[in-house]
Amino acid sequence: MISRHIPERAVVRPYFFLSYARTPKLDPADPSDPDRWVSQLYRDLRTHIVDLTRVQPRAAGFMDRNNLIGSRWPGELAGALATCRVFVPLYCPRYFASKNCGMEWFAFARREASRKAKGLPPANAMMPIVWVPVKEDQMPEVARPIQYGHPDLGSRYTTDGLLCLIKLSRYRDDYEAAVLHLARRIVEVADETQIRPEPPADFSLLQNSFSIGLARRPRAREQMQITVLAPDARTLPDGRSRAYYGDTARTWSPYHPDSSQPLADYAAELTTCFGCESDVGTFDEHAAGWMANGRAIPPGICLVDPWAAISPGFRERLRRLNETEPRWVSVLLPWNRQDTELTAAEQQVRQEIETVLNRKLGSVPRRCRMAATGVPTLSDFADILPQMAMIMMKRYRKGKNGRAYSPMDHVDRPRLRRAEP
Repeated sequence: MISRHIPERAVVRPYFFLSYARTPKLDPADPSDPDRWVSQLYRDLRTHIVDLTRVQPRAAGFMDRNNLIGSRWPGELAGALATCRVFVPLYCPRYFASKNCGMEWFAFARREASRKAKGLPPANAMMPIVWVPVKEDQMPEVARPIQYGHPDLGSRYTTDGLLCLIKLSRYRDDYEAAVLHLARRIVEVADETQIRPEPPADFSLLQNSFSIGLARRPRAREQMQITVLAPDARTLPDGRSRAYYGDTARTWSPYHPDSSQPLADYAAELTTCFGCESDVGTFDEHAAGWMANGRAIPPGICLVDPWAAISPGFRERLRRLNETEPRWVSVLLPWNRQDTELTAAEQQVRQEIETVLNRKLGSVPRRCRMAATGVPTLSDFADILPQMAMIMMKRYRKGKNGRAYSPMDHVDRPRLRRAEP
């Protein structure tokens, strides 16, 4: 397990994190390095960045050479990914087939989404490099909107990629000009975005951003419904502050003051990190579609404000949610541990929630149990929601194909005790 804390003096913020797919050896007995050209690119980029900035060589960049496929991430890799200023994916067909590369992408994309949730301007700190050209319809959904062309690098780079320029001596001048341009652009992006470091990601909690929407032909994006069941500023129960609410349920922000962004919008940002399209709406909006004849209920997660359980106008909605049949529609309870009002009313709120939402709470996946007992921080929410979304989509696919759920999917109904500190 990776530590979630980085001592301040130990933080080394690399200018860029080079994310690349390992090349397998043709002959296991061959001592040569199949990724020697990637290593050369990495060294050249670092050299230029040291020349262009005042950064020390050890903080110019990061490239992992020790991580084995299927192994846990070493602390150095997780730390570099959590603190780097620019994420540089090396595009090639093998890259988008790599689970580890997809998880690295997700970890950085989640950092960008968290920045926006905390009220900071969006940070577009991904800078792809075309190593070997990949057709757009062979890219996963998350990669397609990101600019990766670099037209200033010339037609040879566009048609053949950087690997061609570095391997063939007749293109040596083109390669050196391209790498200098890329290094300058890395420095520019780092200075423009100023993305903040975060605690290192836990390998076991990350999704593969490339697991959805990777196909040889275009197809409809998979959709996840993000539903909000919460009061607005006009329908609050007695004793509840307006600080967490707005004009509509969709503007509910339970992790105030850490986050000023509506939670549903943040949830939608998180789902796009692994290529899923989100449909955000209130319970009333989505429930109307659930009841329509002939329409399949899509996979979804309902974000439930615990205060709804003691609001007379919302108990009926909670009962309807509890009776919703498909197991690919689940619930998640934000439970901000800094919310003193919620802490003071905790016993009453938990009793009421368990009474009106017991069935849905019992169907929350075992590995996401925190969603049923209360998610205490925005960081925990960023870990839990993507896991739940992927599980709901898997349940949905099984249901559509008429396959029975595994007995391992069943969990006993949770008891809503006090949240752990």
